[in-house]
Amino acid sequence: MQFPVLLFISSVSAVVGIVSVLVTKPVISYCHQAITLHCNVSLFDAKDHELQVTHLSWIKESNKTVCSESMTAKKGSIYCQYMPNKQLVLNIAHPKSDDIGRYICKLRSSYGHASADTNVTLECPQEIVQINEDGKNRVTCKVGKSNHHGRIHWFNGKDNLTSQSTQDISSAADGSYTVINKHITHHSNLQIKDQGTPTSPTFLLDSTISLSLFYPTRLKKAYTTYDLSRESVVFLLSCVISF
Repeated sequence: MQFPVLLFISSVSAVVGIVSVLVTKPVISYCHQAITLHCNVSLFDAKDHELQVTHLSWIKESNKTVCSESMTAKKGSIYCQYMPNKQLVLNIAHPKSDDIGRYICKLRSSYGHASADTNVTLECPQEIVQINEDGKNRVTCKVGKSNHHGRIHWFNGKDNLTSQSTQDISSAADGSYTVINKHITHHSNLQIKDQGTPTSPTFLLDSTISLSLFYPTRLKKAYTTYDLSRESVVFLLSCVISF
């Protein structure tokens, strides 16, 4: 497991020179990687034992209180810890789409109030992990590591061989999702010339896509090709995943 390097940025204190809060710099979670947000109370020109924290909380940009010094119960994959040294730590074990966005740490104390914000984003690049022939007249294309569900298509040149598809989505315990997307084509209309003779071969294309869903992102495409030989006929198939 990799532990993130903790970098902090400070807020502008409401009581200049007395109290402020320091929070973790913006964080990018890669796929299922857990993230931790720290909010530390910082004092200037005052003794720490004299500070009384009235309220310290992490708030989502929608003004929803995620946790506070008095509300640290675990909620799903989110849990908080309030430290004696006046630090509120927010842990997200399995970040998902609902967890992205701006987080604000707010402090009310005997020396005044202060706040600072940071941002959480998710990134999980897609990649084609394999494309192979696993049976007679059957080719499988599998894709993993993606941040949004997509569609998978089979192409021979510019001809789309998969006009029909079915898709099933199931959720996992870690907050991610698995998408099974199958495209099947029978009796291809594609005309392939073999030694000068037009052919219209019959074959089944079964493409399965396995993805982890997190949040909508810009359009992405991934390509790979596979040479499918049928006697002397060769199909140069392209597996195209559109997001």
